[in-house]
Amino acid sequence: MTEMDAERLRQVSQHAFGQRYRLELMLAIASTDDGIVCLTDLAKTLEITISNLQSPLRALVNTGLISPLPRGDSRRKFYIRNPSAAWAWAQELSEHGQRDALTTPSSPADAGSAGNDVMSPGSDVP
Repeated sequence: MTEMDAERLRQVSQHAFGQRYRLELMLAIASTDDGIVCLTDLAKTLEITISNLQSPLRALVNTGLISPLPRGDSRRKFYIRNPSAAWAWAQELSEHGQRDALTTPSSPADAGSAGNDVMSPGSDVP
């Protein structure tokens, strides 16, 4: 994923959840084959600091989308993805954000003549 794609995804996540990294985290968890993840591995995979993922991860636990697994002998804490339509919705939200990026101009210059209707000082003609 490019830096621009990641930033766009983070903006969608901020609007949808009020957290910049929750959508990326959900997509990473949804993409695992067995649904078992740990915060350290997620941080490495997403190239996001652990501290930036802790709050979104906690939110996923609090909403019941993931559950902590017993620690056993490991020093790491593992989580398992619970069945939910939210995982497919996260993918759909991601795809919707990508489609919007393709159809929304990123600057006034990209909007064509949209910026040409501004009146200049002292002019009666836009």
